[in-house]
Amino acid sequence: MSASIPRIKPSVLVLAAAFGAAWLPGLALAQTADGTPSGASTQRVVVTGSSIARIAGEGALPVQVLKRDDIERVGATSTEELVKQLSSLSSAGSSTTVANASGYGGGSIATVSLRGLGSARTLVLLNGRRVAVYGGGSAGSAGSSVDVNSIPLAAIERVEVLKDGASAIYGSDAIAGVVNFILRKEFTGVEASANYGQTSDRLGNDRKATLFAGFGRLAEDGWNLSASVTVQKTEPIMGSDRAYARRLNAAAQNDVTSSIAFPANVVLNNRGTLGNPALPNCGPVSLVSPFSSTRCTYDNSPFVSLQPEFEKASFMANGRMRLAGDAEAYFESGYTKNKITSTTQQVPLAYNAVTTATNPYVPAFQALIAQYPGMAAKYGSNIGRGGFILVPTSPYYPTAFAAANGLTGLPLLLNYRDAANGQRNTLDVSENARFVAGVKGTLAGWDMDSAFLYSQSKVHEDLLAGYAQYSKVLPIFNSGVINPFGATTDQGALDAVRAAEFRGTSYSSKTSTTSIDVKGSREVWTLPAGAVGMALGAEVRREEFEYNPSVAIQTGDIAGLGGNAFPVTGARNVGSVYAEFSIPVIKNLDLDLAARYDNYQGVGHTANPKASVRWQPVQSLLLRGAVGKGFRAPSLTDLYTPQATSITGNGARDYVRCPNLATGAPRDCNFQFTTITGGNPDLKPEKSISITAGIVWEPVKNASIALDAFRINLKDAIVVGGLGSTYILSNAARTLQYAQFVNRGAADGNAAGVGPIESIVQTNSNLFKTQVAGIDVDANYRLRLDNGNRFSFRLSGTYMGKYDVQGADGTYTSSLDQALNASGGVVLRWKHNASLTWDKGPYAVSLLQNYQKGYTDVVGNLAPAGSMPPKVDAYQTFDLQLAYAGIKNTKLTLGVKNMFDRDPPYTNLTSNFLGGYDVSYADPRGRFIYASATYTYK
Repeated sequence: MSASIPRIKPSVLVLAAAFGAAWLPGLALAQTADGTPSGASTQRVVVTGSSIARIAGEGALPVQVLKRDDIERVGATSTEELVKQLSSLSSAGSSTTVANASGYGGGSIATVSLRGLGSARTLVLLNGRRVAVYGGGSAGSAGSSVDVNSIPLAAIERVEVLKDGASAIYGSDAIAGVVNFILRKEFTGVEASANYGQTSDRLGNDRKATLFAGFGRLAEDGWNLSASVTVQKTEPIMGSDRAYARRLNAAAQNDVTSSIAFPANVVLNNRGTLGNPALPNCGPVSLVSPFSSTRCTYDNSPFVSLQPEFEKASFMANGRMRLAGDAEAYFESGYTKNKITSTTQQVPLAYNAVTTATNPYVPAFQALIAQYPGMAAKYGSNIGRGGFILVPTSPYYPTAFAAANGLTGLPLLLNYRDAANGQRNTLDVSENARFVAGVKGTLAGWDMDSAFLYSQSKVHEDLLAGYAQYSKVLPIFNSGVINPFGATTDQGALDAVRAAEFRGTSYSSKTSTTSIDVKGSREVWTLPAGAVGMALGAEVRREEFEYNPSVAIQTGDIAGLGGNAFPVTGARNVGSVYAEFSIPVIKNLDLDLAARYDNYQGVGHTANPKASVRWQPVQSLLLRGAVGKGFRAPSLTDLYTPQATSITGNGARDYVRCPNLATGAPRDCNFQFTTITGGNPDLKPEKSISITAGIVWEPVKNASIALDAFRINLKDAIVVGGLGSTYILSNAARTLQYAQFVNRGAADGNAAGVGPIESIVQTNSNLFKTQVAGIDVDANYRLRLDNGNRFSFRLSGTYMGKYDVQGADGTYTSSLDQALNASGGVVLRWKHNASLTWDKGPYAVSLLQNYQKGYTDVVGNLAPAGSMPPKVDAYQTFDLQLAYAGIKNTKLTLGVKNMFDRDPPYTNLTSNFLGGYDVSYADPRGRFIYASATYTYK
């Protein structure tokens, strides 16, 4: 489909033009990637996207480089906040700490999603080598993605972002691109820094201190050892602190509040009609919605931490020692511990809260219901497996209300929010350890590098308060001693239910990557236009994953955690070999060819080639392009998450065997069919084709602009949960179309000629395709004046022309500028970061603009049929920083992020437990003021 030009406010275009250019990379052709002027003494280095050591500079692949000075100008408090500045990163497919802390699950992980293709399709490297995936959960991004907050911000020297597929170089996962974090090394001296920041309303205080020290000089002493320690603590911000964090907006005709409230609502009949004896007094916990005035309504958002409490500590050490000749031995080590305490709303304890048949309370609940024969007549089969009901003998039983609604003498089915146990507090602890030891140097004309790597991530989640354990707490509730409509007067009863909470470790996980690699590059022969470079490499790797939920989770016995989850254990070996050639075809025209072969135990093997070309016809102009194949091997959790059974919703129908409700059997026409969920050991790798074509132009001295078009075609996408049963059973034609997902018994004479449905397979599956295309824009301009004033203007933007996702019927739907994802995130047509920097002597001032265009919202859930979807406003913030380095060995910084205190734009779409804004890209801090001081002694 054709790509339309986005509507961008004129003020935004004027600002972008005034700023003039790329925020991240120095793109001028007259410089190398590390800022060394052309013609200066340079050394050969390996850059992200290639295995061949070469003179650094603009290559055939689009690589953004964020240097340490750029990192400091951003004023980020975490690595997660830093990577959000990348225009190629999309909030769609990314996981954020804030989202996880407000109910998304899977631990508190922050990930990177280039091009909106999901974090599992963006490869994260540390010093050019892999990092163990986070692991904190048995499925989803946690089992297949790296937590970028495990990489300490203070230790990062630069970030290299390859905005192209790279499976031919790095293997699996590099479909959308590569983010390579390069850590500081070979530092001599001592550097101490302290940072403090808080919002303008004095919330969310952030404190950080770092000590970095290095000893020895490799060139003079033959060795160098450096180490750093960082500690940080960030205070929380609650939803009650931000008026925009609400799930009820009457003006937008949007009400995504909950009917599970306090005071509790009562189910009045088998149609699910709700009433409340406390009306109209629903506060202060709940409220009365104008859309449902006969009951109380509960809004989660005020009770949720928009920013959780962080405690982080990290240690890093690396060393280098010169051996014989130019050979050297090196090691890298690091340890990071993150503790994130989040607060969420009180758990729901409705009459049907228990969802698993294996829950130990189910028999007792069934026996309780059996004491009241009138329940079946009143409610039919809609009572559920277990939950909170108010028995008629309770002192809190509303006799008049029950009589008025025909419920005299019957237990009341409650939609109760657990005010007795209060808000939930959860502690997620992640520990990341990494060790690399290797040797590099020249051997027989080869630049060699070989190393051993061990990377490990350990996560455990502790439930601190507010998590009722069904089998212990429901007997107390159902004895009638807790008031579901107001204050409980019996302190002993309150103490008993709080003692019946689950407190302790709900799950633990451990992932690890162990590898040995060897690689080398050299010039192999000479052509008229120059020397041909070649690189060869091999790697063997062991990946392991284990997830251990508590028994209470396995039985679904903890309120507020959904259903149940089971242990996962998986391991596999991976073997890889690869080769790359850099060929100077003619003067200033270079061709690069690469291929990699990977063999994944239990999955199979794959070969992925890539070709790229770089042509510089004149010094001020460079043309480049690349095409390659990519793949992503299914993760261990994709493959081996234990399969479990569940059921479809009430009234599911098999249209194949029941074309007519009047004549069909209930077993086919109105039933809850068994579903099978979990991993799928038969999954295939995802496959992709990536194409880039770009131009880098230096129209005048110290000015450059780069335009890089990209296209990615992805197929065999791994879909967690496969096709939904509702979709499969929507009509007879569709049920027959997806017959491979429907397990049937033997034919029994039904006119359709097929047997009854025994189960519907909803395990992870290879389904559908995605097509992505767009253009990256990077430009800069540097101006030096005679009086010592220097100015730098930079812009980095991404225009998405296509993001088409194939549906189950084979047709494609555009996801561009659409609020489609219930967990937050949107693929935007346009996003950019711009900066203007002035410096003179010891002074420096930077102004940064962060902009993303508006997009189409979802219609309010109570808007009339046919209503036009509203628009979500563009989101634009400005950051200002002043730096002074006029005191010997000292640098002082004062900055403000979001200087105009811009609130996030409103959206009807909720994000996890929150409403009113999208947590995947918006910053709930508002205006944030910070200061830092750094002292360096060398």
